[in-house]
Amino acid sequence: MVFIVKALRSCYALFAGKKEISQADIDRAAVFLFTVSLFLPFYFSLVTVSCIAFMTMVKYRIRTKAFQAPFTKLIFTFLVGSFFVAASYNNYRGMAYSILIYAIVVCGLYFRSVMTRELYYMALDTACAASVFCVVVALIQKFLVYSSFSDYRPVSTFVNANYFGMMIEFIVVIALYRIFTNPKKTMQYAIVIALNLAGLYLAGSFSSALGMVCAVFVWLVYKRQSKISKVAFLVILAAGIAFLVFPQLLPRSAAEIQRTIDHRMSIWHAAWRAFKATPIFGRGATAYHIIWEQYGGYQTYHCHSLVLDTLLNFGIVGAAAICVYIGSYIRILVQRYRHHICRDLDILAAAIFVSVLVHGLTDVTIFWIQTGAFFFLIVSCLGIDSAYQNQQEYLAHLFPTLEDRTAQAVYLKN
Repeated sequence: MVFIVKALRSCYALFAGKKEISQADIDRAAVFLFTVSLFLPFYFSLVTVSCIAFMTMVKYRIRTKAFQAPFTKLIFTFLVGSFFVAASYNNYRGMAYSILIYAIVVCGLYFRSVMTRELYYMALDTACAASVFCVVVALIQKFLVYSSFSDYRPVSTFVNANYFGMMIEFIVVIALYRIFTNPKKTMQYAIVIALNLAGLYLAGSFSSALGMVCAVFVWLVYKRQSKISKVAFLVILAAGIAFLVFPQLLPRSAAEIQRTIDHRMSIWHAAWRAFKATPIFGRGATAYHIIWEQYGGYQTYHCHSLVLDTLLNFGIVGAAAICVYIGSYIRILVQRYRHHICRDLDILAAAIFVSVLVHGLTDVTIFWIQTGAFFFLIVSCLGIDSAYQNQQEYLAHLFPTLEDRTAQAVYLKN
């Protein structure tokens, strides 16, 4: 709560036009407004992302600091290339998405360059508070529609129930992390988790539920919470048995689940055939919506598979660029963990990576402004204490063996 109050003061100072506004105030206000916008209709997110990206690009000092991140030129070259690839296929939606992804990446780089523990905790607590609002909206939507359409899956402030599910997926992991890092507020975070689980049940997103469970177990295993892990496993097992015995308890009917599986198979078959026709560079972002009819697939906007969607959109070349970029962040995460730099934050980032990968087996909900921007905000924790990380890596290079510890101590003393 203290973090959020400071952010509100920074926002007031920024918009009240005070003469003395520090860069810290600007950073705090930007992170706060960015976080809140992600839980409002995507128009707000679009405006906020655009403004922060524009600010980053026009201010030389901010841009220079932000673009020091590894492989920045590679990812920007890839995005420019994907824009022109989309244009060559008249994929106008893909051209717009390339620009949007560029803006989201710029925001992520900016947050990574300015992120501190205080800023990060403020963002996480703000997200937890905002998620409660989204669950309330979903409950109201379900209540208003239930009498005429009992199978309705509320979308809350998002355009799709699966996007809502992915945001919940992230929030549950974040709230669990905050229980361990801010134990005085355990009850508040437990309420956030309970409400979001209710929201996930209403959304009926099985992919989100699976991704969330895997991410939670990554965190619990790291924290060596064997008792909690066993209890969680038993609860999941009991829930699975209950759903098998009483299938009417499932948020979606068996017939609807079967239809979803059939649609996925149709989508994947068409996407694979389309990829084989343009394997090198793909057809630009959201390419599935321009090929589904030609290849006889189910009509939708993406491939419902992170791997297939990446290959169809960007081809082998683009997929390789993305893998190199993600690999650079994984390397940073591993190095931070090895050097004991913000280990809890490192595992949080790793858990979120796991949730995205697991969810990506059957859906591509990360490929949206609210979910994608939230992901970049979460992994911006890898920028915290980055100067200390660089020093530790440099020392490890100078003194690679245990026998060099004395020399290292002398080096640090001098």
